[in-house]
Amino acid sequence: MRKDVALPIAVQNLRRIWEAKKIEMQFNQTGAAIELGWSQGAISHYLNNITEMGPAAIVKFANFLDVDPTEIDPSIVAKLPKVRKISYAKISSDLTSTLKKSLYDRDDIEHIYVAIDAPLKIEGTDRVINGREVNESMTPVLKLCKQSKYHANKLVAVRLKSEKHLRLYLKDEAPIAGKVHTLWAVMSIIIL
Repeated sequence: MRKDVALPIAVQNLRRIWEAKKIEMQFNQTGAAIELGWSQGAISHYLNNITEMGPAAIVKFANFLDVDPTEIDPSIVAKLPKVRKISYAKISSDLTSTLKKSLYDRDDIEHIYVAIDAPLKIEGTDRVINGREVNESMTPVLKLCKQSKYHANKLVAVRLKSEKHLRLYLKDEAPIAGKVHTLWAVMSIIIL
């Protein structure tokens, strides 16, 4: 790569995020290559702008680095199917401040909504989502999809074999497959 040529924004962003995340997530190019199913050389080529990053590579990097693909390439929004930009201007801890922030929501993933009608503990933690009767106001609702379709989740919703009720687990703490009837990724928790 010629040193007098500026790197594309996507490569600059990827390099910045990569450097921050490799410390936080404790990985190197060799370990990342195994996770991504690429060679170490392929990763080096993307990071050094030898190989151009297409949308598939950007999304794969974003999933691995646990960031929104637009943090790597802001122009990718137009290439993602059924993406809508949702703006938010306030934060709950200081409603007097004004933000110009947004997030992107993909509606192309098939999902279901499940109302929480009783307190639901996140297994292995002391955290509880307080549910109410479905007919009362302020009912928490989980937006769920197949785990294979959504990888940015921190929680999974599980129905164990021989049980009817839903359980929540941290993603890395989910029970083994042999005990699971159905497993979903928790995309969001919505209060209705």
